[in-house]
Amino acid sequence: MTGRIVAIYGNMVIVETTGQIVQNSIARCGRQDGAKLLSEVIRIRGRLADLQVFEETRGLRVGDPVEFSRELLSVKLGPGLLGQIFDGLQNPLPKLAEQAGFFLKPGMYIDPLGNDTKWEFTPAVEPGAMVAAAEALGSVPEGIFTHRIMAPFALGGKWKVDSIVRKGAYSVGDEIAVLSDGQGATQKVTMVQTWPVKVPLNV
Repeated sequence: MTGRIVAIYGNMVIVETTGQIVQNSIARCGRQDGAKLLSEVIRIRGRLADLQVFEETRGLRVGDPVEFSRELLSVKLGPGLLGQIFDGLQNPLPKLAEQAGFFLKPGMYIDPLGNDTKWEFTPAVEPGAMVAAAEALGSVPEGIFTHRIMAPFALGGKWKVDSIVRKGAYSVGDEIAVLSDGQGATQKVTMVQTWPVKVPLNV
């Protein structure tokens, strides 16, 4: 879904679009130099949407394109968060500085967990087990803490563990289990859970 900027007021941008958009979803405002600034839809008024841009809007112009998604502003949770320093968009600041130097580049975002570190995963269930949302599939130690790697919280009812990896070292993005609901739906599980910062109210 796309739109065009029709007005800019500080860090607020008004966008016109003919498609259906979702309040509290994220959008990316494109600058002419190719940078895409992350923003959030905070109000919808007919064909107009008010966006809060999370960076300086310098460089944005009326007529610039905006890409809408149905994703909500979210954070990633999993092994690797401890001991890091993040900004408000969950960018790890030391890694951001390594890539950008002293002056941060507009539209530059970094995965908060990365995919380079290997974590020792120990399964807590075996193939064939039945699990529900938030039940532990295994665990990963990080320092003095032990992370529970859980079935996704959005799952409803009971799900069968079709497969699960053996004890060993894996990155957070590796598939560690596959679940099925018995009706043809499957769910791949990694060590990462994505949680929305806020959920829109149904009025």
